[in-house]
Amino acid sequence: MDRTAFSEAYNALNDAQKLAVDTIEGPVMVVAGPGTGKTQILTLRIANILLKTDMRPENILALTFTESGAKAMRGRLRTYIGSAAFQVPIFTFHGFAQKLIGDYPDAYSRVIGGRPINDLEKISLIESILASSEVKLLRPFGNPTYYVTHIIRIIGQLKQEYITPDVFCQIIENQEKELLGIEKIHTKGAHKGKVRSEYSKKEQSIAKNRELLFIYRLYEKILPEQKFYDFEDMIVETVKALSLDVDMLRDLQESYQYILADEHQDVNGSQNKILELLASFHDSPNIFAVGDEKQAIYRFQGASLQNFLFFTKQYKDAKVINLTENYRSGQDILNAAYSLMEVDEGPLMELRLPLNAATGKTSTVSVRNFSHQAVEDSWLLAEVKRVVDSGRPLNEIAVIVRTNREVEAISTLLRKKGFRVTASADGDILKHPITQAVIGLIDAVFTIKDQKALFTVLHGAYWGIPINDLVKVISAQSYDKNLWQIMSSPDILTELGVEDQSVISRVVSLITEARNREVHEAPHRVLEFILQESGFLKHVISYDPIEGVRVVRRLYDEIEAMVFRDGVGSLSEVSAAFSTRLDYGLPINAPYIETDTEAIRVMTAHKSKGLEFCTVFLPHLTDSSWGGSNKKKYFDIPLPQLAEIDTDDLIEDERRLFYVAITRAKQELCLSSAALNADGKELIPTRLLSEIDQDLLPVHATAELEKDFNSLESLGLQNTARKIDKELLLFLLKERGFSATSLNNYLSNPWDYFYRNILRVPETQALHMQFGTAMHNTLEYVTRHHTKNQSLPTDTEIKLKLEQELNRLPVSSEEYVRLLEKGLEALFLYIPQMVVNLPKETREEMKLRVLLPTGIKELPELLLTGKLDRIDLDKDGMALRVVDYKTGKPKSRNYIEGGTKDSDGGYKRQLVFYALLLSLYGDERYVCKEGALS
Repeated sequence: MDRTAFSEAYNALNDAQKLAVDTIEGPVMVVAGPGTGKTQILTLRIANILLKTDMRPENILALTFTESGAKAMRGRLRTYIGSAAFQVPIFTFHGFAQKLIGDYPDAYSRVIGGRPINDLEKISLIESILASSEVKLLRPFGNPTYYVTHIIRIIGQLKQEYITPDVFCQIIENQEKELLGIEKIHTKGAHKGKVRSEYSKKEQSIAKNRELLFIYRLYEKILPEQKFYDFEDMIVETVKALSLDVDMLRDLQESYQYILADEHQDVNGSQNKILELLASFHDSPNIFAVGDEKQAIYRFQGASLQNFLFFTKQYKDAKVINLTENYRSGQDILNAAYSLMEVDEGPLMELRLPLNAATGKTSTVSVRNFSHQAVEDSWLLAEVKRVVDSGRPLNEIAVIVRTNREVEAISTLLRKKGFRVTASADGDILKHPITQAVIGLIDAVFTIKDQKALFTVLHGAYWGIPINDLVKVISAQSYDKNLWQIMSSPDILTELGVEDQSVISRVVSLITEARNREVHEAPHRVLEFILQESGFLKHVISYDPIEGVRVVRRLYDEIEAMVFRDGVGSLSEVSAAFSTRLDYGLPINAPYIETDTEAIRVMTAHKSKGLEFCTVFLPHLTDSSWGGSNKKKYFDIPLPQLAEIDTDDLIEDERRLFYVAITRAKQELCLSSAALNADGKELIPTRLLSEIDQDLLPVHATAELEKDFNSLESLGLQNTARKIDKELLLFLLKERGFSATSLNNYLSNPWDYFYRNILRVPETQALHMQFGTAMHNTLEYVTRHHTKNQSLPTDTEIKLKLEQELNRLPVSSEEYVRLLEKGLEALFLYIPQMVVNLPKETREEMKLRVLLPTGIKELPELLLTGKLDRIDLDKDGMALRVVDYKTGKPKSRNYIEGGTKDSDGGYKRQLVFYALLLSLYGDERYVCKEGALS
């Protein structure tokens, strides 16, 4: 531990922060507003526990809501305890559940042996259930599939709140009891004798819930029958396992003596139950929860308040600490934010305390209202230029909006004016031009009659078809002569006067070859062949390498997943799956690649959580975007934890999101809206603006801006060329680090490393590599069995294991038989020799992440990663040797060391790399100087 770094950081804390760090025993709830040092106190508290107790890093469990939160916590923790930070169990809740599933498989009978059901399979399953005669209201005659996606969403929410079908049934029964207390018929007035509207709505709502319950029960019954489970089931099954398996629970309670929960306001009912069970051994457990009800943007209204109330009720002696010193924003910004959230009564008063600016810096807040969004956008461009010209770093400027669509639109505007921009959003690539081009290419290749697709595809510049030849070919179509027939006939092409027939012939040959390949090759392999040989991939990357790789990489991953996960056997099935996604509005989200570390950030309010910027622009503040009124309610389910909360008031969700966006600003906050959009639709400012004390929101005149609109349109900013700079490369290197494989790629060719390990251009894993993985997993099973039982598995057990691994590969039946025969022959020859030198104790699949000091100013530490196949241990648990499995032909020592013409020394370098990892790991048990390729 770096005690100097810890002491300096600790001494810089205020009194409330020190209290949070020092109170390491018993239950503690910290209400941490934005900018109050939440991550700092979490990490310092972990370091303090290690400093003041005899706990090891692995005895402290930290759970957070997002991967970014876990990453930030571990990164900060490294400052104080170095590489030991990698030994502290820091997980998201799903990551923690995944670990438990691996550690306690017997407690997860429903999950083990199954796989997560994907969106398309959910749709198919719900559609089949809706065909039942018991479902009527949720299968409207005019649109039988109208409720499909809404049913999927609500079932997911029920599971998140640990509302099982039986609990849901009780909720409905309570609703029916309430219905009995409602007067059914009007007894007087114009509507005398008619059913009251209140009764009718309630009755129909209950009837819909009854049908939903039927669907929910059947859905839960069919899932395990088909070896499926939901993403939410990982958490649900963890709750069940901890509730029913006493040994498992006690084991975990002994392992985790201290529990920390970050972003507690966003924790759902099932996740909260996990915390409760883990801490249930002691009446006054060492559980530390940090949250801020005002920043709950992933939970429906009131749930975060219930989290707070539950914590203080569950742990009577819980210490509640409020952090109110803000180290981010100026006081004017904090006052506006508090005015938005202030309440006069109720339990929220204890949580919504005003924040004080600890920085002492001045800040400004301004509001502008424009006649048209085009004028607003032009003003935004001018203001960004003003801020940039003032000398403010680009990465200290952010534009925060409500939707991903706005992220794309504003990013495009800024780029056109020459600004360097990084967009932070999960954009849907399903309708992206590149995706549509790939789907069109698939349809053109595998649907012979789809002349429209073929027509469109031929226009692709990547083919290199001369424009005159293309016009000649396309214009020759007739009723008795389609496009494919024309392209396939040299005589017709000659007759048409096509000058470069070789290009057309290449297209025909490629399509023909692709059709032949699909008979015996997996779809993703055929697709890679098409994209490579057509020139499509090369063209996309040369035109826009970052965007091209982003879309193609994600698209390729999705198709490969369909093959491995879903057993999709043809690219025609892939195309049909994409059509279903379009029909149901199911996106294929792909994160934007950060192309420049020095760039203006454009993001949604959700993505802005946890970030901070000197200048923040919040444009397009209209009620249609920030009003919450466009969220239709498809089911009325009064969840118990919301019994006293008005769930219809959707504006509260927007209020908390708006609060998060406002509090990202450190010095300058610029708010704006417009009266008309590009479609001529009238807009009104979000009501949230009117709920802030107007004295805190000075409105700036826009008359001059309106008059000068045309001149704003012609600011004449020079475009800057897109390029990858040194800072980006350093950033990517820090993020990805080096594995043995990436190191070898880099030494072979830095560009090879950049495209394969950083941008990850799509590559089909060669069949021999897939076979190697199957053999590796089989050998791992053998050694684990030997360590546990001091004996080898039987030949039958080894054969069954290899068959299981090969069954996961997308190979033909002929390939399967060949690989099985080859694998068994190698295994039965190798294993008897292996066991001779196999000690009683081994450790398999050891993953390592360590830091290597470099002495380089720009990159003082380099992250190294690796996964060791096997470490042999002596009787004292000390490492004897590192073993790495290889399935290729035997290699000479000279070849391994790089002493032959056809060897670059990569094998030896890999073993040396593993020795370096272990020496930096910090555990003397695993320091090892002997390595073996086996």
